[in-house]
Amino acid sequence: MKPAGEQGSEPLDSEHRARRSLESEYRAQPPVNENEELAGQQVDLFLDSLVGAPLKDDRALMEFPFFSLQKRPRMEPLIYDDGRSQIRIEPGPRGLATIWDKDVLLYVISLINERLERGMTVDHTVRFSAHDLLKVTGRGTGKRSYELLLDALYRLRSTNIMTTIESADERDRRGFGWIETWRVVERKTQTGRKVMAAIEITLNDWMFRALVKERRVLTINPQYFDLESGLGRRLYELGRKHLGEQAIWKIGLEKLARKIGTTRDLRFFKRDLLKIIRANAIPDYELSLETLANGTRPVIVFEHRARSSELPAKRPVRVREVPNKSTPGIALE
Repeated sequence: MKPAGEQGSEPLDSEHRARRSLESEYRAQPPVNENEELAGQQVDLFLDSLVGAPLKDDRALMEFPFFSLQKRPRMEPLIYDDGRSQIRIEPGPRGLATIWDKDVLLYVISLINERLERGMTVDHTVRFSAHDLLKVTGRGTGKRSYELLLDALYRLRSTNIMTTIESADERDRRGFGWIETWRVVERKTQTGRKVMAAIEITLNDWMFRALVKERRVLTINPQYFDLESGLGRRLYELGRKHLGEQAIWKIGLEKLARKIGTTRDLRFFKRDLLKIIRANAIPDYELSLETLANGTRPVIVFEHRARSSELPAKRPVRVREVPNKSTPGIALE
């Protein structure tokens, strides 16, 4: 299967032509050797970097299904409405931005947060090393990784989001792309080969305002980037957002499916979920399936896993049968 953003065709607008030109520059070159890669890392000192800084995510991005969970291009809109918040996300020519494209936003969010924590000034626009982003998010640093990064930038710019979610105590209807603009800064290596030395991204005002004024960020485990499944990544986000300091968090299967943003039939979603539970590979959290005594309304249970640097081995799916009433003191969503 081809990675997201590599299938289909679209009109060659000016942004797309520029992107195609950049892609051809990288694809025309031979594989990167070690010396050239090191030269590509030697970017100006004014570039932001996340070395040693904690990774952050935006709580609203963790709560709602903003991103496609599939790697093949999703061309249909993603719609979410829980009666309080409405979201409609429309794809660009290469599909919806994916949860793997979100890695770029996580990096930018973390950069802005680190500057705020240090008492430094912040702006909508950040400039950073492409190599640093790829290393921090657990991607390779070869030619192919840079090409996929270009694809991610394109989808983040072309995906259109319309939402009524509050930001900094303001509630309004607004539409935006994940990033307002992006720019790649090239540099020649000692052999004369062009490399992607730096990236400049301007974040949308909705996210910037929430990060700076509302400070709605949570620290995430770097092992998040090791999760290959889009569903696994989404489950980690929800666990991190909702479990917090409480010992346990429960959510009904149907509501979980809506929060995940899956397009799968509920019975197939449940099957996918059981595979995730059996693999037991979600950082920080263990999941189990709970059913009521009459066999209806399955509930997914999130719990903190024992503190350990390593994930435990696969285990059988834990299915618990409980009486037809909620456990005292535990809220069921």
